[in-house]
This record gives sequence, C-alpha cells and structure tokens, in this order.
Amino acid sequence: MKLKLIFILAFLSSILLNASTMYTLSGIKKLYLVVEISGKTVPVSYRETILDSLKETTDELMIDTKGYDPRSLAVLIGEKVYNDTTVVNIQLVIGEEVRRLDDNEKTFALTYQSMGSFTLGEDDDLEDVFDDTFDTMLSKFSEQYQEENKKLAKVVINEENFASEMKYETNFDEAMKRAKKEQKNVMLVLVSNYCPWCRKFEQRVLLKEEVNAIIQKNYIPLILNREKDPFPKEFDTGFTPIVHFIDHKTQKSYKNVIGYNNKDEFTYILKTDSGAK
Repeated sequence: MKLKLIFILAFLSSILLNASTMYTLSGIKKLYLVVEISGKTVPVSYRETILDSLKETTDELMIDTKGYDPRSLAVLIGEKVYNDTTVVNIQLVIGEEVRRLDDNEKTFALTYQSMGSFTLGEDDDLEDVFDDTFDTMLSKFSEQYQEENKKLAKVVINEENFASEMKYETNFDEAMKRAKKEQKNVMLVLVSNYCPWCRKFEQRVLLKEEVNAIIQKNYIPLILNREKDPFPKEFDTGFTPIVHFIDHKTQKSYKNVIGYNNKDEFTYILKTDSGAK
C-alpha cells in the first residue's frame, strides 16, 4: 500500500513538473464569472476589461455565464514584493462545491487552476505585459476545453482561419473590384510570419465585435501576408502590422496606421476616418 501511495505521488509530481494539468473541463456548461484584484500594480478599473475577456472566451466556447451559478470561473490577482521587486500573480480558477468520497459531505474545492506572474520593468507597459500573461492563460483554458468538449465548442479564430471566419478578402485585385462595385474604400491589413504584434492586433483588436462591425459596414477588409501574398509594393513599408486605407477610385493609400494600436485607439481611427463610407 505504501509503495502504491509513493507511485501515485511520484506520478502526480511528474504531471506538475511537466506543466500538464490534473483538472478536467469536460461537460462544463455554465459558470459564474468573478474577478478579484488586490495590490497596487493592477488598477481596479481593469476588472471590467478582464470580465469582458472572460465573457468573450466563454461565449466562444458556448459556456453559459448568465445569472448566478455555484460553479465559478474566477480571476484572482495579487502581488508580492521580493527585495524591492513587485511580482504580480494571476490565478485563473474554477471553484465549486464537491462531495468527499469517504463521508459524502459537501466542501468547496478548486477543480481547475492556472497560474501566471510577471514583473514590470521601467520601460514596460502594464497593459501589454498583463495582456500577454492573461491571454496565454485564457488560451490554455480555451484549448483544453475545446479538446475535452469537441462537440460543444464553436470555431476558435486563429491565424489560419482569420480571413475566412472574419470575412476578409485575401486577394488584392478581387478586393479592389468589390470596392469599386460597392463604392467602399479598402482597409488593407498587412501582416507577416512570426510577428507577435500582428497576432495581438488580430486577436485583441480586429476580432472584437464592435471593431469588426465598423470595418464591415464602412470598408472592404483585406488581409495579406507581405511575405507570400502578391500586392502592389507601394504598400510595403517593411513594417508589420500596418493598415492602409485605400481609395477605391485611385487605388492609392490615403492613410496608414503603422504598428499595434489597442482596441480603443483603433476604434477612434476608424470612427474619425473621413474616407469611410
């Protein structure tokens, strides 16, 4: 019996050391969303943004989050100071009532847990560092849920299926023909391989429902990879991501946006574009 216990403990330790999870997300259909922030580094105002991200992820996975449920998906944020360095810790957990096997008594337990942490350097932007850490945790949660609930999950949009799922054109000439026919300007998004800021722009900005609604209403959206897709080289500045707003009559760029802009910044650019239909 003792040998069996040692074997089990060794097995569990191996799982933890290899960053796998002992938790299962199979069959989860409803969750209550909770965000708790303590410490001084992450402002309480982040709570709504975090809740929006949780809601977006659970909606994609078709998990009901309306109303109260005894099973909670919680984001817990705290911090510790070590030798004048502040470490921000993020936990993504599911907590719920379970019954003990031996006496059938109810108790509260964590049935899922993922942890991340970061420190802020002098030149670091809190939003970017926080988003990098939290987005990675959400992605792992989403991937595990999809794997264990293949029949339940919606299509998750990534680099490979972005254009088809978001209804972006992928051919420059065809986009210009459509633009001329519909009397709309073209919004050309140039990306490249191994470009983390391109992926962030797609996931954090272009995928957002309110942003996509403005784009689809006012433009013919076009996304091209500058390393493999043909397009007029006058639009190639050498930087990615870059967004060109192209006049449908002249086929010339009347405005471009270089680099990553967050959702609010890019929404403002779209709403103040005088060339929009």
